[in-house]
Amino acid sequence: MNKVLITTLLLCTGLITAGCEKTHSVAEFKKDEKLRNEWTPKCMWKKPSETESPQNCENLGKAIDELGKESFQKYLNKYRTNDDKQKTKEQSEKKEDSN
Repeated sequence: MNKVLITTLLLCTGLITAGCEKTHSVAEFKKDEKLRNEWTPKCMWKKPSETESPQNCENLGKAIDELGKESFQKYLNKYRTNDDKQKTKEQSEKKEDSN
């Protein structure tokens, strides 16, 4: 009886351990494009609670959102820099024309 019980417990422990998938952080998803590409199909079109790993899907969503915001901020900074350069150029041309 003890052998059966121990064997059953070991099998259950092994199955539980094998069934647990690593939870990836937002930082990991932001850093690793391959990881994002792997998880996007698993999480797409479903609520996080309906997926096999809700925490990973939540973290993936946060990472994609943060990457989008960072990308947009870089674009705005680049646009502002170019706009400032253009204004400076126009002002210097006006000064030259007035002289």
